[in-house]
Amino acid sequence: MAWRIDEHVVRGEIDNRTRGRVTGRIWFAGRAEPVALDLAGNAWRDLAGRRLEFVNPEPVASADALEGLAAQQTGTVGDITASRKVKVPDIPMSQIGEYYAAKKKWTWHWGNSLYLEWFSERNGRVVIESASYTLTISPDIAWDMTTAEEETQRGANAEGMTDFMQQLGEAIIAERKAKGQPIDDTPAEWNEPPPQTEAEAEKMQADSDRLSDRIQARLDREGPDADYEKILEEELERRSRERGDKPPTPEQAAER
Repeated sequence: MAWRIDEHVVRGEIDNRTRGRVTGRIWFAGRAEPVALDLAGNAWRDLAGRRLEFVNPEPVASADALEGLAAQQTGTVGDITASRKVKVPDIPMSQIGEYYAAKKKWTWHWGNSLYLEWFSERNGRVVIESASYTLTISPDIAWDMTTAEEETQRGANAEGMTDFMQQLGEAIIAERKAKGQPIDDTPAEWNEPPPQTEAEAEKMQADSDRLSDRIQARLDREGPDADYEKILEEELERRSRERGDKPPTPEQAAER
């Protein structure tokens, strides 16, 4: 599950003027010292070579939401951009629930959304996403990213997500071992034999990428309350059905 902490941000700054490195500081409501970022990789083309400052007009303090968030965030970048287009409601977010309950319609407009994602060595996946921040991009450009370089960076970001999902799966298995729970019926998808040919390797990678994309899409839709283990299990079962794998026995299903 990702840390989604956009509403608790007061202000922040992201600097990608050094190629291959993203640094920054983010201040949170109720927290005196900023969180410092030192990440390997680059932002998307719109922020590559640039420095970005952002301000949240309505920060929300919550000690619980930030508990355990390391003050020093080292790791790798995910997707970092200020050019995502999203539908922004023309009413205050605090009234969305009221309108929805009353089945009242509201209008929207398209706006740019800030999307900051990184994979922290201490905290895993962290996401800050908002269309309500005030953004200021420095006019000074240290270097320009080519279209080819952006494609390479996005590919690296996708690999970072795949690695993160794999680490979560390994953590689940390690937890089961620590609790003395049997793992001999671990889903066959996690114990597949290594590919023998380049074509098999490419097929296995495509299959893994598709699974990761499905899991991530559900995590994003279901938000901070998403149950990763449940989603992982359901998507593994869905993939097994699509591939025509032999279904697990009732005992295996119950244990899984």
